[in-house]
Amino acid sequence: MTARTFTLSLCVAALTAGTALAQGQPASAPQPPNTVQPQPQPPRAGSQRPAPPQQPAPAAVPAPGPPAPRRQFQAVNTRVDLSITDQRGGSAPIKRTLSVVVADGMTGSVRSQSEVLAVGSVPLNVDASPELLVDGKIRLGLNVQYDWPAPIENARDAPRGTVIKTALHDSLTLILDNDKPMIAAQSADPIGDRQVTVEVKATILR
Repeated sequence: MTARTFTLSLCVAALTAGTALAQGQPASAPQPPNTVQPQPQPPRAGSQRPAPPQQPAPAAVPAPGPPAPRRQFQAVNTRVDLSITDQRGGSAPIKRTLSVVVADGMTGSVRSQSEVLAVGSVPLNVDASPELLVDGKIRLGLNVQYDWPAPIENARDAPRGTVIKTALHDSLTLILDNDKPMIAAQSADPIGDRQVTVEVKATILR
């Protein structure tokens, strides 16, 4: 073996040993700094917010029920007789009568009007609404409008302050017995001595 070969062998052996040494002791990776993980802190007393109050559930709205059945009126008629007595002072009373036949629960009307010289229109109007009750009585709604002039020969020549005409308007609701008259209203003239009486009778027609 020559010196040159010997020297080359030593270099190869040294290189092999250095490689093995490098592979046997690998360089350690850099370690991260020692960090301390934060520990969870217990909640402080009174620091928690109270839970919001729960809203009450909306009340259920009941469904509307069926409408109340309409009262069935009886298939009968009622005759309403009205008598109006008009009296002034000591003179003889003047009487007006009228009648109207109305079905149970309905309304009957009478309209009468006269034209009086130097006075004008004089109406006599009546509205009657009878209703039969379970006990055999009659509930009667009554409207009366009655105007009658004073008995003056010539109204234009009457002295100042003379009452020429007085208007009467009654609106009543009565409970009547069948076929029994009742005085429904009595009115007095606000100035003179005139008195008007209204009498009514209701009769069930079977």
